[in-house]
Amino acid sequence: MDMVLGAVVGFVLLVAVLVVNQRSSAAHEERLRELHARRRALAVDLRKLQENIQQLKVVEYELGRRLAEADKRATQAMEVRRQRDAHQQASQFDSILDVLLHERLLTAEQLGKARSYKEQTRSQYPLSEIVTMLDYVKADVVQRMRLRYPRLPDE
Repeated sequence: MDMVLGAVVGFVLLVAVLVVNQRSSAAHEERLRELHARRRALAVDLRKLQENIQQLKVVEYELGRRLAEADKRATQAMEVRRQRDAHQQASQFDSILDVLLHERLLTAEQLGKARSYKEQTRSQYPLSEIVTMLDYVKADVVQRMRLRYPRLPDE
């Protein structure tokens, strides 16, 4: 009898363990299904984000292209304006020396001394070179004025 009772108790315990195990397995399977469903939803979200990124890259490229065109137009407009202004200003100056005087890079006294030097030495150099040699104006400044006003003579 003890043996039968032990077998019955063992069987009941075995059934209880199997029931608990099956419930646990069912819970794990349900959790696994939920995780798979979540993974599929995340994969869909990822694809949508990747598509959005591609669209944003296209928009970024287009905006960059438009910005470059606008910069180019603005640069061209500024260059035209600069040339127009330089032409207008050049019409009021007779020489590079007039520009240097106007810009206050050279004084009338210094110009007078340079003219006097040229006459006394009978130098063949233009006055713009002489004011540079006398260190009244730096050579790069004279060169910059020549570039800004290419049609003006040195004297």
